[in-house]
Amino acid sequence: MSPLARRAARPAGSTGSAGALSLVFRRQAAAAGRDPGPFFVLPAMPALLMIVVFTALFDRISDVPGYEGGDYDAFVLPGVVVLVALLGAGATSANVAADLRSGYFDRLRLLPAPPGRQLTGRLLFESVRLLPGTVAVLALGLLLGGQNRNGVAGLAVVVALVALLGAAYSGVFYAVAIRTRDPQTPFQLQPLGLPLAFLSTALVPLAVMPGWAETLARYNPVTPVVDASREALLGEVWSHELLVALAVLAGAMAVTQVLAWWSLHVHVAGS
Repeated sequence: MSPLARRAARPAGSTGSAGALSLVFRRQAAAAGRDPGPFFVLPAMPALLMIVVFTALFDRISDVPGYEGGDYDAFVLPGVVVLVALLGAGATSANVAADLRSGYFDRLRLLPAPPGRQLTGRLLFESVRLLPGTVAVLALGLLLGGQNRNGVAGLAVVVALVALLGAAYSGVFYAVAIRTRDPQTPFQLQPLGLPLAFLSTALVPLAVMPGWAETLARYNPVTPVVDASREALLGEVWSHELLVALAVLAGAMAVTQVLAWWSLHVHVAGS
């Protein structure tokens, strides 16, 4: 294709990597605005239901021998809010698959930016779209007896952890969406978040778990994120748990995004 044709095919206002990121982010945000349910409402629904059920029915778990988590309503809120990322991540992968199937993804390769910028733009939106659900779960949990001893700073840390976990987890969805080109990808993979959620410290402390579950929870990458979230609301904002969680999230994001980018590289090489 001639340079003139390339310029004609290039979307207006898009220049280089920044233009590609902005174009993909804005296009994804527009798609979410037309159908807000899967992008903004669905991520919060399981967590909202769980915070209502667990605070109403399981608050006496604090009487179980070995439980040392304090008030259960306060204990469970930082864990349940993390589930917004686990049970609501990956919705943008449906658009990745649809764009690959329609050919729009390949047309974006005319932009003077690496193809991976298309994933990065969606990844940024993936983090942002989880924020309304996270705030809604925190607000309801506090109304139902949850505690926040660190004010805005504690809430900000929790919101940031949820956003980072959603971004890290979404790489798995992107990799599968690129390989299958199936827009149903997020719905097929969503149940994977359930064992990650229940086999962590999100709902109960390690001390009251059976031995096999305690072992799995200790090595579950979600557990450090939950512990840091809980510490941010009930203990110290800048804690050892937060450093561990950030290190785990950085490692998880590196692994999942490399997997997604490798899948994209295979697609580009074969197209």
